[in-house]
Amino acid sequence: MQKKAKKIELKINKIGITEDKISGRGGLAFFLRYVEQIGFYKLSETILGTKIEVSPKGLPLYQFIKQMLAYFIDGTYMRMESFNDKKNNKAYTSLLENKENEMASSHQIKRFFRKLMANKIGDTTYRKFLHKLFIYRLQIEKPKVIVLGVDTMVMDNNDAKKREGVEPTYKKKKGYQPLHICWGAYLVDILFRSGSKHSNYGNDFTETVKDITELIRKHYKKDVPILIVCDSGFLDDKAFTYFEDELKIGYIITGKMYKDIRNYIDKTPTNNYKEFKGNGIWQYLEFGNKLKSWEKIRRAIFTTLTTEKNGQLVLEFARPDTILYTNIGQDSAITEQLINAEQKELLTADSIITLAHKRGKDELIHRSIKELATREQLPFKNMETNRAYYYLLAISHFLFESYKRDVTYDVLSTESYPNTFRRKLIDFAVKIVSHGGLIILKVTDDIKEKLKIYELWRLCQNPPPIFT
Repeated sequence: MQKKAKKIELKINKIGITEDKISGRGGLAFFLRYVEQIGFYKLSETILGTKIEVSPKGLPLYQFIKQMLAYFIDGTYMRMESFNDKKNNKAYTSLLENKENEMASSHQIKRFFRKLMANKIGDTTYRKFLHKLFIYRLQIEKPKVIVLGVDTMVMDNNDAKKREGVEPTYKKKKGYQPLHICWGAYLVDILFRSGSKHSNYGNDFTETVKDITELIRKHYKKDVPILIVCDSGFLDDKAFTYFEDELKIGYIITGKMYKDIRNYIDKTPTNNYKEFKGNGIWQYLEFGNKLKSWEKIRRAIFTTLTTEKNGQLVLEFARPDTILYTNIGQDSAITEQLINAEQKELLTADSIITLAHKRGKDELIHRSIKELATREQLPFKNMETNRAYYYLLAISHFLFESYKRDVTYDVLSTESYPNTFRRKLIDFAVKIVSHGGLIILKVTDDIKEKLKIYELWRLCQNPPPIFT
């Protein structure tokens, strides 16, 4: 008679307490080491050190910056009061390579933001961070052509009470509406604005483009082609003329389908159209057009989608029609720049349409930065403190994108969003121990293999520095 196998039950029978420093946010140590090694804290001292005075008895400036970066990248507890919990967490303190008296309380963080407000530190100072980081990435990635997307982003603060600058937006929600300039996945310039400031408000559009153009010409290359891509909210003859005559840059801007344009298109024979294959099959028509208020005729490209990407035909009444205006291939200055940069193919209608369609990817940055923040509502009642908070969020996002490209590219796609990044590269368990005069961060063998921990740590130690 066969004996029954003895059943072994692996059940927890007792709860114990450990003095070991164990954290579930192990990836923060890697990210913060990267930020330190590229020289970001030195940059912070250079830009903000002369603007605000930090008490000798209090925390140094870089500690506030470091702990705010950790706050955004961690993304677990996004309330100012969470700093009190972190201050009392020995494992978190060790993860930030701090002593207990170097951890900021929520009151200290709030005082730091009030100090930024009291010293009237505005957009110009905060934008210097993004500008320096932008040039830093240009020098690393060395693009032959710089394509910049310009757009606004509505931050829904409709439910927030008594928030200065929270005003009705075009999305029929109250909030803020900052102006963004992006280069690929990077936010390279921002104007933080109240909600009622529309896309082409005042001189914001032309002035920010001017600033970023002069920055590129001075610190990267004088003759690199610069192309601006944006939607119909920025359709402005004065801006176009300024870009053409003064800045010598290219632009691709979505227009509006006015009645006279529609009449002209409807009367044009179908055999005049050409085919473009991109995200589906499109028919397009090139012509010169001059709106009533304009001073000159500009190159226009009308596009209409005929077949979806999956092969499904689109009925005529349901086709998305767009019209694009550009000076590419028309103005001699930008044309010569593109030819000299060996980018002659960008003069074609197909390339112009492709760049216009890629503008949709720029809006994915909005999703990414909102996901990094975990919510759209900003924490303070005063607009100036919210301004500082938002710029620190944007700076954290820039460093997040840089870190993915410099360090974690072999472990996780560079196109991954913050939540995916946090799950895989921040939220893993570590144990911090002291042994033989060394502080050692320990992980499981599974994490070591899956995340290629030794290689990540090596890359964190020697990233390209901001200051060379």
